Amino acid sequence: MKLGVFTQWIKADSIEELALRIRQLGLQCVVLDSFPGLPIDLDNPTPAICSRIKAAFAQAKVEIAAVGGYSNLAHPDPQIRQAIHTRFQGLIRLSAAIGAPMLCTEVGTYDAQDEWNWNPANATEQALNDLIASVRPLVAYAQDYGVLLGIEPYVMTIINTPQRAVSFVEALDIHQVRIVADPAGMLTRGTLDEQSSFLPAAFHAISPYIGLVHVEDCRPDPAGHFFWLPAGQGLLEYPLFMDLLLQARYDGPFILEHLSEAALPAAREYVLSQWKLANERAGQVQL
Repeated sequence: MKLGVFTQWIKADSIEELALRIRQLGLQCVVLDSFPGLPIDLDNPTPAICSRIKAAFAQAKVEIAAVGGYSNLAHPDPQIRQAIHTRFQGLIRLSAAIGAPMLCTEVGTYDAQDEWNWNPANATEQALNDLIASVRPLVAYAQDYGVLLGIEPYVMTIINTPQRAVSFVEALDIHQVRIVADPAGMLTRGTLDEQSSFLPAAFHAISPYIGLVHVEDCRPDPAGHFFWLPAGQGLLEYPLFMDLLLQARYDGPFILEHLSEAALPAAREYVLSQWKLANERAGQVQL
């Protein structure tokens, strides 16, 4: 197993310290979504900045599995949406320059205030069709730079089900757009209690297109949707999750998120142990 983390959860004063700290924590890869100590313009990252980032992680022997470019690509205000797309193009160029094979994002929502909030219009077929048309030029742009787009389904966005994620990928380019599998983000309060049937169906749909996996946890929030927690501290059925990834023959990075640096070692050991147990259940040598 190649285990990593979103860099935003690791404290550092420089990009070099960040890379070294991640290696010291026993991790092999990252989703890069923070840039400590760097005067970076994400709309137009300079070659010098990109070279420094690439060198820092190479020196620490930490792989940049992806860049985190989480953006509301479907923002309802055309001017704001265009600015978001301009930034996204800058992130594509950054990904290419630092050797990151993938740029990850959610697709967004019609809620104008918060890119993670639900809007009823998200559920319409028109929303999905408009999103595909809007994102198509970004897919072509990423292809020109040799960068994959990783799209994360999340129940509050336009791509709010595994099936819509598959429709999105197949309508664009199955070789250029991958799905970021985060089962916690695909669950609702209802399906949280139906994981034994929901998760197998979800992974059956998305498994041909998985490009990256997130490992976190969740519990219902009495005041809202979910609390997001470190792996092993919530209600996600990790044995089933790991079994499904083995069945999908997934062999890419596992990225930790929603945790403090202090909580990282326990989450790391929990995920490693669950992966080992899944391999034992499958009668396989641990990967």
